[in-house]
Amino acid sequence: MAIDKKHWQAALNVQSACNLSGVVISFAGVMRAICEEFNSLPVEEQTTEWKNKHPIAVLFVTQIYHLTGGDAGYLDAYEEAKEIVSE
Repeated sequence: MAIDKKHWQAALNVQSACNLSGVVISFAGVMRAICEEFNSLPVEEQTTEWKNKHPIAVLFVTQIYHLTGGDAGYLDAYEEAKEIVSE
C-alpha cells in the first residue's frame, strides 16, 4: 500500500476533527502507508526525518497537538506519568 490520494485526503479531513481517538486510529493507518513507501526508497533516502516530517504526518500531528491543548498541561501530564511509574 503506497501513499495515495486517500491518505492525503485523510490528512485534510482530520483538520476539522474533534475526536482524538478517531484521528489517532486514522493516523496509524496512514503511517503504515508512509512506512511502506519509505521502505521502497533507495537506502540513502531512508532517513527518520523523511517519515517524521512527511507532510501527511505533519498535518496529523498538528491536529493531535491542537486537540490535546498543545503545550498547555504538558508539564503536569509529564510529572503525573513519572509519579505513577515510580510507584
